[in-house]
Amino acid sequence: QDLTMSFSGLGEKVLEHYTFAKANLMRTAATNYLLDSGIQWSAAPPVKGIRDAAVELLHTLVAVHAEVFAGAKPLLGKILGTLVEGLIDTFLSLLEENSSDNLSSIDANGFCQLMLELEYFETILNPYFTVDATESLKSLQGAVLEKAIESISETAENNPGGNHRKPARGSEDAVSDDKQSSVSPDDLLALAQQCTSEMLQMELEKTRLNSACFGETILSDSMPPMARASYSSSKASMDSPSRNYRESQSMGSPVQARPRRR
Repeated sequence: QDLTMSFSGLGEKVLEHYTFAKANLMRTAATNYLLDSGIQWSAAPPVKGIRDAAVELLHTLVAVHAEVFAGAKPLLGKILGTLVEGLIDTFLSLLEENSSDNLSSIDANGFCQLMLELEYFETILNPYFTVDATESLKSLQGAVLEKAIESISETAENNPGGNHRKPARGSEDAVSDDKQSSVSPDDLLALAQQCTSEMLQMELEKTRLNSACFGETILSDSMPPMARASYSSSKASMDSPSRNYRESQSMGSPVQARPRRR
């Protein structure tokens, strides 16, 4: 019995060290994605789809998935759940830590780009979202929205009557000039939702081979193909934290309603 307890304790320590090492790797990947991917969030280009930086970040988790699946499959859910939760918390901490430099300003295009990619991550990694990860994602979305509103308001105040840069989706103008100086949270959320509605499904299809492992693992091997497809579709549409976040905004101000994490 003592030997069994010793091996159990050793296993827990190995798991702890492995998860810690991979969490550090995820923080580096998240930093590269958010701060070192070549985009200036205060003057972001029109949204064209998911950036390569988002796919590269996902590949970091794909590599961890492959390692754990091959060597310790029963621990896959626990490890990936911890890493996904840590990833969202890392985004939150990076946003706060860089609020006076790299992320001091987020324009409307930058906001839409981030919201599209956050929903992309969420849709793919949904099977591994813990309750805490879901709450962190809502906080992150609220923090990004608040930063974008502040940035656009400051730009309008500093350039009264000037030509304000219009947020755009592709080659189309998304919000007219006369709305730029008084853009509301609802305006930005509607703009982000438009981008997501038009681009997310296409991007998921384009990168399905990059993320297939996450959906396949969570489903039973004995489940018929049609049932697996139905399950995946329902999970993406019904269990989406972003979907719940957007719906909650109709109840009041997104900025005021955002829960704060300390």
